Amino acid sequence: MTGSTKRESDLATNRWSKSFAAAALFALLLAACTSTPTKPDPPTVALDRVRILNIADGKASMSLVLRVTNPNSVELAVESIEYEIMLGGRQAASGRSARSSPLPAHGETTVELAGRVDVTAVATALMTLGSQLPVEYAFRGTVTLRDGSVLALSRKGEIPVARFDRLYGSRPQ
Repeated sequence: MTGSTKRESDLATNRWSKSFAAAALFALLLAACTSTPTKPDPPTVALDRVRILNIADGKASMSLVLRVTNPNSVELAVESIEYEIMLGGRQAASGRSARSSPLPAHGETTVELAGRVDVTAVATALMTLGSQLPVEYAFRGTVTLRDGSVLALSRKGEIPVARFDRLYGSRPQ
C-alpha cells in the first residue's frame, strides 16, 4: 500500500467511525427521550355531596361524592382513590373508593367514596365554629392508577364562620 492510499484508507475509516458514533449517539438520545415516561399531573378534587348513612359508637358511616378533574392530555386508568379529611388538625374522616372509572383526558367525572367519620372530631370543629373562629381543613389522598403509579391529592383551607351578635343576628366580617 502506498502512503497516499493508506492516508485515504485512514481518512475513510475515521469518517466512518465519526458517522457511526454520531448515529449511535443520536439513537441513544432518541431512546432516552422516548423511554422516559413522564408522570402525569395529579387530578384536582372538589366535594360534590356528602350523605351520612348511619351513626353508631361515635363513628358515622358516610358516602362522599367527589368531582375529579383530569388536567392531563391522556386518559388516567384509575384503580382506586384513598382519602383522609382533617378538621382543626384532627382526623375527621377517611375512606377508599370501591371502584373507579377512567378519567377522560381534560375531562371530569364523579367518584363515590365510602368512609367513616369521627363524630367527636366533627363536634369539636362545630364548637370552634360556635366560638366564631374559622376551622382549618385538609383533604389528603392518593389516586392509584392501574399501572401501579400513585398520584398525590391535597387541598387545604379554612371553613369560615359568619360573625354574629346575639341580639342583632349575623354581620359581615
